[in-house]
Amino acid sequence: MDSTTPRPQPPVADGWTRKRSYHHGNLAPSALARGRQIVALFGPCALSLRGLARDLGVTATSLVRLFGNLAGMRAAVAESALELLLVEARVVSGQPVALQQAAGRWVAFAATHANLYRLISGEGWHAPGSAVRGLHGMLTVSSPRRALETALGARRDLDRATYLASAVHGLALARIDGLSGPDTERALIRALRLPRG
Repeated sequence: MDSTTPRPQPPVADGWTRKRSYHHGNLAPSALARGRQIVALFGPCALSLRGLARDLGVTATSLVRLFGNLAGMRAAVAESALELLLVEARVVSGQPVALQQAAGRWVAFAATHANLYRLISGEGWHAPGSAVRGLHGMLTVSSPRRALETALGARRDLDRATYLASAVHGLALARIDGLSGPDTERALIRALRLPRG
């Protein structure tokens, strides 16, 4: 073969993508956004340091500098997904909450974004046998139930807020598990009829 003959190129594997150029000034928000996309499409266990780094066109070391390790990265992505959930459900701590509408939006988010809700809940990546404990398995990350409990007025009436948050969170997980929309709505209505006092 002489130097003017083109060399044969190896076949491109399925799923191969060209690395995109990357502006490092926005690495953290870009990593969190792409991390949420990966989880939404492929589930919590699909999120890895090397895979995310490859997607972003950076080294895994740059993500380790940001997040510490894989658990730190998954926890950060879970936190960012929880923030989206709170915004979408219009549940902000200290603000008045229209309970039935907020609960419906909460469960709808879980149904629409099942893999993100699983990540937020710690499913697929926490280590229950680990000696390191937090609110969320491996690291101290807010659980969705506790975030909802706080928003529903845990300071004013802890028992009521705990009951309502547990019911809504449980129904969100049941909806992901296949409980039908109408059955979920009926169960939500029954759960939210808890008498005050």
